Amino acid sequence: MTTNGPPPAARPTTRSRIGAPRWFAVAALIGAASGASVGGAHALLPAEGAVAKGVRVAGATVPEGAPAEATAEAAAEALLERRFTFTWGDERLLEASLAELGATVDVGAIAAKIASVGHDGGLIQRIDASLEARRGHIDLPVRVTIPIEPLADRLARLKEERDSAPVAARLDLEKKTATAHTPGHYLDIYAAAAALDRAIASNERTVSVPSFDIVPHASSDVVAKIDTGSVISRFETRYGEVGNQRGRAQNIRRASSQMEGVVLMPGDTVSFNANVGPRSIDNGFAEAPEIYKGEMREGIGGGTCQVAGTLHAAAYLGGIDIVARNNHSRPSGYIRTGLDATVVYPTVDLKLRNPYDFPIVVHATAEKGALKFELLGREKPAQVELLTTTVGTADYKRKIEEDGGVKDGKMVLKQKGIRGVSVRKTRTIHLPGGHDRIEVTTDVYPPTFEIWRVGHGFDVDSLPPLPQDARAAEGESASASLGTR
Repeated sequence: MTTNGPPPAARPTTRSRIGAPRWFAVAALIGAASGASVGGAHALLPAEGAVAKGVRVAGATVPEGAPAEATAEAAAEALLERRFTFTWGDERLLEASLAELGATVDVGAIAAKIASVGHDGGLIQRIDASLEARRGHIDLPVRVTIPIEPLADRLARLKEERDSAPVAARLDLEKKTATAHTPGHYLDIYAAAAALDRAIASNERTVSVPSFDIVPHASSDVVAKIDTGSVISRFETRYGEVGNQRGRAQNIRRASSQMEGVVLMPGDTVSFNANVGPRSIDNGFAEAPEIYKGEMREGIGGGTCQVAGTLHAAAYLGGIDIVARNNHSRPSGYIRTGLDATVVYPTVDLKLRNPYDFPIVVHATAEKGALKFELLGREKPAQVELLTTTVGTADYKRKIEEDGGVKDGKMVLKQKGIRGVSVRKTRTIHLPGGHDRIEVTTDVYPPTFEIWRVGHGFDVDSLPPLPQDARAAEGESASASLGTR
């Protein structure tokens, strides 16, 4: 990015730019001087190596006798030390000098231009330039080059903090009306660089950082007209609501309500985490059991994964593109292996993309222990078949935890062990016209530790054998039995 220092400058005059009246005046002056005085017109010219009298640089008059190089360096330094304040509305975002923003000035080029006034060209051109300089009509610009990267780096964090993504409208399926959408707001860093250019040229010190708005594809007007006459797919799971399941039930109802009415426009990707939000008390979630690193524990938001899994299953069986999805660390009891989905705010997400040419609306209900997701749209565009095959298993191991809360010599089973399993899934999407799309993926569920809490002095060898040890023992027994026949 290259710009000129203020103010806009008149360039040194050349013969081609000398108007006829001025040309005759200069010529007459030369003629008169040559016939009357030895110094004559040459007295108007600057001395060899001297700067022409009255030359200005970036609005400042160059002192007589000042060397061109030093003058250029001083003008460059003054411009580079100039500080600018970047604002956004009433907010002050950043204050920095041009030097701090990585700006540079070609001092040699400026010095050459200063030294050329009254020295370059024929006699008439030199005299004309000298006269123009004395009248204050020659003001040389200081060209500054500003790379975009330093300014972008300084504004990047501020941009990240202030940018807001557009919020799409939702469809209220009960009232058949659309909620209001919210445009996204974004600071425009490249436009800020152009605004800095203009501020330098106009001798201003404040730069207003431009921003722009983006209206979501699912705007209120668009959503209000969506056809939801057909059920593309549906999936249902069950959950408990009483006793120690109350917190989990609350979380399921809360998370599913955050997905109700969400719209997937053609080609658009929808994020589960972005819509459901943080799993916190402030966001309506409660404490409930959840899986963490293969073990059950109490946490805020337990049960949210069942909502994600049920939505994933409905989307998967509806032919929706699965952009991001992770299976659990162990198979889930509430859903078929391979259809679950684990989510952790904000790092582990479920993302779905609409591959069809019409909008899809998510309809979620959670009541009386039944969690149901339906995907609604103009038509049912595909038939989907799912085939799952177990392609591998892995034995679980045992973990012993000595616990002062357990009586000496006693044991308590903290967690049952679960064998690991690898499941290959084949999804066949039958599209109109006989066009099928086949997707093959594999989900791996590692084995879950069997965990025993034991008291002091407990004999670990008295624990029942692990299944794999029992099988091995049975095999040895059978071999021994055969060997005695």
